[in-house]
Amino acid sequence: MEAQKQAHAEATPAKRPRKARKWPWVLVGILILLLVIVLLAPVVLSSRSFTRWVQARISAGTGGEASIQDLSVGWFRGIQVAGFRFRGENGWTEVDIDRITATPHYAGLLTGTLALDRAVLDQPRVAIDLRERPPREEPPVDMNNLERLRDVIVRDGSVQLTDTTGNTVQIADLNSNLSIRPPGRTSRFDAAMVVLAAAQPPGRVGIVAEATPRRETGWSLRGTTGDVTVEVNDLNLASVAPFLDLVGIQVQAQGAVSGSITSAIDNGRIRNLNATISGQGIEIGGEALQGDELQTAQLEVRASLTQTGNVIDVDQLEVRTDWANLSATGRLPRTPASLSQLLESGAAYDARGDFDLDLAALLSQMPNTLGVRPGMEITGGRATGTINTVTEAGRATLVAKAQVAGLAGVVNNEPVSLSEPVQATMRLTSDPEGAQLENLTVTAPFATINASGNFQQIRYQGRADLAALQAQLGPFINIGAYELAGQVTTQGQVSIGEQATDIAGTLSARQLVLTSADGNSVSEPQANVDYALSMVEIRQVLAVDSLAVKAGFGTLTVEDATIPLGADSPAALNAVVVARNVDLSRLQPYAEFFDALPEGLTIGGIAQSQVTVAKERNLYRFSSDATRIRDFRLVSRGEPFQQPEVTAFFDVAVDPKQKILHDAIWQVKSPQITFKGRFTQTSQASAVKAQGALQGEMDWAAVAPLVSGLVPGSLSITGQRQVALNFTSTYPANEPNGLLANLNGQASLGFDRAAYLGLDFGPTEFDIRVEDGRMTIGPIAATVNNGKLHFTGRADLDRTPALLTVPETLQLVQAVQINEQTAQTLLKYVNPIFADAVRVSGIANLEVQKMAIPLGENIRQRAELTGTIWIDQLQLGTSSILNQILAVVGRSISGQILTVRPTVLTLQNGVLRYDDMQIEIGDNPVNFRGSIGLDGALNLTVVLPYTLQGRLVRVGEAQPGERITVPLTGTITQPQLNLQKLVETQLKQRLEEQILKGLEGLFKRR
Repeated sequence: MEAQKQAHAEATPAKRPRKARKWPWVLVGILILLLVIVLLAPVVLSSRSFTRWVQARISAGTGGEASIQDLSVGWFRGIQVAGFRFRGENGWTEVDIDRITATPHYAGLLTGTLALDRAVLDQPRVAIDLRERPPREEPPVDMNNLERLRDVIVRDGSVQLTDTTGNTVQIADLNSNLSIRPPGRTSRFDAAMVVLAAAQPPGRVGIVAEATPRRETGWSLRGTTGDVTVEVNDLNLASVAPFLDLVGIQVQAQGAVSGSITSAIDNGRIRNLNATISGQGIEIGGEALQGDELQTAQLEVRASLTQTGNVIDVDQLEVRTDWANLSATGRLPRTPASLSQLLESGAAYDARGDFDLDLAALLSQMPNTLGVRPGMEITGGRATGTINTVTEAGRATLVAKAQVAGLAGVVNNEPVSLSEPVQATMRLTSDPEGAQLENLTVTAPFATINASGNFQQIRYQGRADLAALQAQLGPFINIGAYELAGQVTTQGQVSIGEQATDIAGTLSARQLVLTSADGNSVSEPQANVDYALSMVEIRQVLAVDSLAVKAGFGTLTVEDATIPLGADSPAALNAVVVARNVDLSRLQPYAEFFDALPEGLTIGGIAQSQVTVAKERNLYRFSSDATRIRDFRLVSRGEPFQQPEVTAFFDVAVDPKQKILHDAIWQVKSPQITFKGRFTQTSQASAVKAQGALQGEMDWAAVAPLVSGLVPGSLSITGQRQVALNFTSTYPANEPNGLLANLNGQASLGFDRAAYLGLDFGPTEFDIRVEDGRMTIGPIAATVNNGKLHFTGRADLDRTPALLTVPETLQLVQAVQINEQTAQTLLKYVNPIFADAVRVSGIANLEVQKMAIPLGENIRQRAELTGTIWIDQLQLGTSSILNQILAVVGRSISGQILTVRPTVLTLQNGVLRYDDMQIEIGDNPVNFRGSIGLDGALNLTVVLPYTLQGRLVRVGEAQPGERITVPLTGTITQPQLNLQKLVETQLKQRLEEQILKGLEGLFKRR
């Protein structure tokens, strides 16, 4: 038995001790810990340390300084803030709130989003000073953040706002309720306040509004339905300006306004509008009106409008001001299609209206906004009109009439007025195809326009008399001192589509004449313009499908061009202008008329060109690689510059905003001339850096006629040369003469031979260098008429005008042989004996002590020179003035050797002067003193080699007595010299003096 029990015990496994289960207690502990945290969270959040942390976060995030007197948080009572205070950067914003009570949206906290179910602001006081507002870009408002707020209540609030001009306005007794709900539900807002402004009675404003945006569109005006009511009593407009200034609209206003506006909105569009507004002493001005000021002593507005579909029902619309009255009733269309529907209703359609506008009063108040040109004043004129509906054969017709009568004004102190009214009549009707513009007629004393068609296609035609136009409105048309004449006619078609409006037609001008104030004129017998344009409103672009101008000088065309309309247009400017078979000789009259060519210069040739115009960012680019002129001819004083073909390439980029030529590459090529160059300007802060280069090859013989046209007299020059010019300049952007004043560069010029005004130059080479605006020319050492010419000149380009000077005394002309041509073109301004001299020879010298020649206009009047001139071995075949002088003493210049002794002369204010120029004819001296004007005027005194005693004066001998003097006046070409009479008079006076002296001596001896 014992053995069996023992065996059973061994067979049965031993039982292990049972372990205790601990994880439920761990979970309970965690829950208790979380519960403790949750229960203690309000205590922590209400602690002073957390309050300081909140203050610091607000201050860091806004750049200002925030303080909280007390912060209390409770799960059931929400968030309570007492004594909240905030000071913005520079103190421009101050906010004081007595108490804030807010209930957070606890479900939102679980997703990490802070939202408020309800917030109450008790006695908030806000002060804003826009004069201290720091410049910064405000980020756009995210309307989706509105969903974080549900109900916001303001009790007894106030806002004080000071604008940038120092005007202060205050909103007091502000009480408002804002209830915001997600899109798809209705949000509501109501507010009442008192508006206070200095020295003005209080105004009251009440607003009640509700809005329900569609869930699909979210917070967007499109898809929103709602209504708004605004009540205003005695609101002074001066109190509105600071709030507009807050959002960047600069307006100054005065006057009082009362009224009410009630409006309902359906899908983002106004469904109905009822308004009653009255105002007194209204004045509105400021930058928003471009400096204009709109005024009216009385303002009355009555409006009751309802919009259904594309039709607006006008129960009442009346506007009354000092200078305008407007009234309308009936049903008005919003689109051409809706007009067609209304007109088809026949007698059921009844629209009436009228307006009366004092143009002088309106334009005098709004000249800048309405585009009145400076110097123009409108003194009279009224615009009146009516709109009525008549029923004819069961079909309604809308008839509109308008006219401008008595228009008068003053432009640049010149009175102007219309002799007859400008009248317009329009008839709109409907047929089975839709609304029709039955007729539109505009008549004026100088033009008529007619149009008709449906609202998909409108045909038009017109004519204008340019002479009558200028006679009636000349001062309004700023074409300077020119007179216009000619007849202009046009016809075409306007096609109105959903995406674009197309305009196609022709314009013809006949017998065009443009006359200048001096009586010169230019005419064009016939000019035609064919055009096809398309205006795409949604893209704000004008597309030029084709534009062709045909005139007597050739044809200009533009095809496939796009022109953006407005700065916000996404379209890029792109146009190609093509000139075909342009006859330059036909353009010659235009060039002469507008002084585009020097006098005596004529041009010829047939030009072909294609120029591309484009805009790249802020740059306008003009480029062409297909410009050529066939049989080019330039004639100056009978000497032609001719090339069988001239080709040109250019690529120019202009920055109009910075007023710089950003980049320019060009090349001109012909058989005898090749030039290419580049010029760039870049803006660096307040400075502009310019640099350029010019390289070329030219045959002076071919270029000489071209250069000759730019200087007086005939120039002949020969030689082939390589030309190279490089320059740079960095100068202040606001300095007009900065480029030249800071110029650095160099160039080399030269020629083989040159002939000018009787001077024959041998091979000549010289350099031109410019350092920091100081230019040096030379030194030049050239052989001239078997003599020498030496010159070194300097000019300070930062002066206006720059003056070409010599650094020191120099022998400008040394032993140069003179001839008949140099005498009659140059030396005649030194002494009139050379004016008509023939068979001239001699050796001339000129030493220059001082010289200042302006590099610009009016050289004759501004040039200054001091020097010494002398001429040896001078021979004259004949000289009318010298012959008259020598005839007195019975001498002749034939075979005589003359010597001009060194004479100091000065040139100033266009007059050459010297005190004594002695010309020795053989051994007899003739002296000149006085002045000769570069305009040819003479004011000289001639001292003859003959005494009053009748004795001949010789060089080197003692003067035997007082010499005879003779005035020489008139001009170089017409001198006035009466030697015989003057000699006789002086001899007679001298004889009488001698007789009197003899008698006086005789009486004394007695």
